[in-house]
Order: sequence, then C-alpha cells, then structure tokens
Amino acid sequence: MLTKREQRRSDACDVVVVGAGLVGAAVAVHLTREGFDTAILEARRVSGGATGRSAGMVLVGLPAHYSWAASVYGRQRARQLWTLTAGGRNRLIRAAERLRIPVEHTGSLALAVDDEEVDMLWESAKLLREDGFDASFTLTDPLDRGFPGALHHPRDVMVDPAALTRALLAADGVVVHEGTEVYALEPAGDDIRVWAHRRTVLCRRVVLAVDGYAALLHPTLATNVGPVNGYVCTVEPPDDVLHGQPCTFGHGKGFLCPRSDGQVVVGGWSRQSRGGQGPLGDGAFDLASRYFPELELEGLGRRSEVVGFTPDGLPLVGALPDIPQAYFAVGFGGRGLSWAFIAAERLVEAMLNGADLGILSAGRLEEE
Repeated sequence: MLTKREQRRSDACDVVVVGAGLVGAAVAVHLTREGFDTAILEARRVSGGATGRSAGMVLVGLPAHYSWAASVYGRQRARQLWTLTAGGRNRLIRAAERLRIPVEHTGSLALAVDDEEVDMLWESAKLLREDGFDASFTLTDPLDRGFPGALHHPRDVMVDPAALTRALLAADGVVVHEGTEVYALEPAGDDIRVWAHRRTVLCRRVVLAVDGYAALLHPTLATNVGPVNGYVCTVEPPDDVLHGQPCTFGHGKGFLCPRSDGQVVVGGWSRQSRGGQGPLGDGAFDLASRYFPELELEGLGRRSEVVGFTPDGLPLVGALPDIPQAYFAVGFGGRGLSWAFIAAERLVEAMLNGADLGILSAGRLEEE
C-alpha cells in the first residue's frame, strides 16, 4: 500500500551535539562561545536521561575506593584521576554559582559494611592525605546506624543537575531540538550527515554525549561502553536519617542522598541477568533496608536509567575510527557530574586544536 512519506526537515550547522545532559550541554556551550553554530539533538528532553535521574551528588574520585584504585591503576594514575574529578567538581561549583543554581556544601560519607571495607577505607584515607586530598576516617559511625567505619570527604557538594543543565543552555542560547532521536551518522565528504527523527542535519562535526546509550550509535562504542541499569527510588523518612550528608556504601555500589524537601533518594547499580530474566544486584537496596529499616524500601517502585561503564571504569573521549568527524564523550560510570566539565573541555580542545586527551583518551584501551 502506498503511504505518504514522513515529512523530514533538512538543516545545517557547524556542530551537532547528540544528548542534552550535563556533558552535552557543557560541550555545546564551550563550542558556542568559540563562535561555532551548534545545536543539540535530544531523543527525550533536556536532562531526560542519566543527568535528570542523578541524585545530584558531586563526588571526588571514582565509585571504587582510593586504595583499590591505587592498587589497580597505580598510585600516580589514581592521584591524577582524583585530582581531575576534584577540578571538575570545582568547575561545576563555579558554573552553578555564576548561574545562581544553589550548591549545598554538605561533604559526603563512604560507609563501610564489613571488615574488608573498613580496611580499604582506612587505607584510602591514609593514601588520600599523603597525596594532598582532604579526607578523614573514623571507626565511629557518624550516622549511628551500625556501620563499622566511615570515610569523610568534606569538600563534596550537592546540586540540582537538571536545573544546572537548563541554566547553562539558556545562558548561552544553545538551540536544543527535543524529541529528536538520532538514528545514524553518515560521512558526506568532509562533512557528516546526521539522520534523526523527522530531521536530517548536515554539519562539520558531531559530538556523541549519550553515555550508556552509546552502543546504539556505533559498534566501537558498543564494544567499549557497557550499559548498566541505575535504579533509584525516593522515600520520605520520619526524620533526618542522614544528617544532611549524602553517602555511598557497599564499595560504591549503593548510595543514599538527602533532598531539600526532606525526602531521601536511594540508589544502586544493577546488571541484567543472563537471558534477560531481570535485574540482579539488589544488594544495595538490601543493605539500605538493613541499616535504615524505617525507609520501608521493600516493594517500593523504582525508576531506572541506563549508565555507561567502560572496561577500566574511566570515561572515554575520542573520535570514531571510521568517522573522524564524529567525537564522543561517554562511559561516565555514574560520576558524570564530576567529570562533565573536564571531559567537555578536553574534547573541545581536541576538536579545535588537536590537543592530547590524556588519561581519558579512548586509545588507552587499545594500548592495554
């Protein structure tokens, strides 16, 4: 049966950024300030993905503890990673203050749930102080919940990442096309054609800032970025169970975060079981229920969002091997708020000046 062809609009600009989360917004703002005609294509809405689902914790380092990172990556690289995320946290704070987005200087806690984690946190605190970071360890549970130990990061903060993302885009007048899912990229001479829902765009460069959805857009990204489900739920406890401080627990696999309205966000990572039989890894919620029974988490509905994890746990920034006009910044492992401004800055410098991407370069996986 003959049907009408879907009406498709054709546009052109200098750069298309795919994804309107905080990373995509930071890249688009940077390019716009450099004088490039830049537009964002977003499948859902601004901050409709991992940024919008984030609890708003801006934490230094990686989900894994510093002692683990030093043993796996080496002391020098671990220190570099923590320094980068501390710098990213500071850039985010400055941006939020400039845009009058509230920043809560709460600090954060990493809570031990067993003797092994106690030892790791104690060693982490020792190494962090030796390497110039502000951290302290205690065998006394600051929440009085029975945790056997806690590591305190006093400079971590909380922010509303969706509000920050919207403010960034509005301040610099970045054009965003919501509800415009990108299906494919096609080289067109020195340019690149972006095929999207009801729209095609011919541009000079493309930036993929889609984190856990990277695998949908290119085989290389499918190989190096594994999608993991992040689950969160929001509850209203009878009192201030966290004393105003966000915390992680269970070797970074779970978190609890207070909100300004008195509610608490509880979250954790969950991988799909073999054969797609449903999520595994509810251990984070089990632990939260054990230490905070009044939250009544059992049977509570949970929201989910896909987060990208790389083989070595670090973000990937680079260009597609077969489409060098297309760049990407993906695989943030649930710490996109701390990495966003650092990754955006390095990606734009690489695009414009051929700068070295350093430790975030996707080429590192080929060298190992």
